[in-house]
Amino acid sequence: MTFRLVLGAHLACAFGAAALFWLPLAAAKGGPLHIRAGRLYARLIYLTALTGVPLTVMMIVSASDPAAMRTAAFLGYLLTILVMPVYHGVRVVRARAGGARVGSALHTALALSAILGGLMLGAAAVWWREWPFVLMSPIGPVLGIRALRYANRPGGWREEHIVFMVMSGIAVHTAMLVFGTTRTLQMTFTGAAVYLPWLLPTLIGFPLLVLRVRRERRALR
Repeated sequence: MTFRLVLGAHLACAFGAAALFWLPLAAAKGGPLHIRAGRLYARLIYLTALTGVPLTVMMIVSASDPAAMRTAAFLGYLLTILVMPVYHGVRVVRARAGGARVGSALHTALALSAILGGLMLGAAAVWWREWPFVLMSPIGPVLGIRALRYANRPGGWREEHIVFMVMSGIAVHTAMLVFGTTRTLQMTFTGAAVYLPWLLPTLIGFPLLVLRVRRERRALR
């Protein structure tokens, strides 16, 4: 019963974040709607992680086979690449407004967790032959290193904010698609189709990110 309650709360927050993600993306940047929707999106991501931690622990404790343990390990990593980009993206804006420095003990801890988590997952995934996990493993190190570098040398805050918030959206949509199709809907994919739920959010989100960044750079010229 406890597991189902935590799972229900976790899914509600995650689905809410995935749906809300598009509102600040479409709203006028810096406008009231963008700010309010962005704050709510960040809170839903944090609540997703907050409910995901006990869920991961319960999955590890109750794991009856290696596959369940691997899924729990991936979920733990996924939580870091959900929270860290949002936390960094928000800190960037607050630092620009003079409210806080980008770097902090928590910021560094989250960035290092994403880096180490990605490296550990990548190595383990190769051993397990879980190739979809391998595809996701570089995200943590890439974002974590970039966040630490930005904390030491701030600059281009709008582009930084866009990159990290869009990457968080890609991560939450990937999680929803992967776990929604394989766990909730009990769908089975074979052959190359196995990678579809893992890659589809990136195939849609990354070109969108590139366009946003290019537009931002043109505006600064």
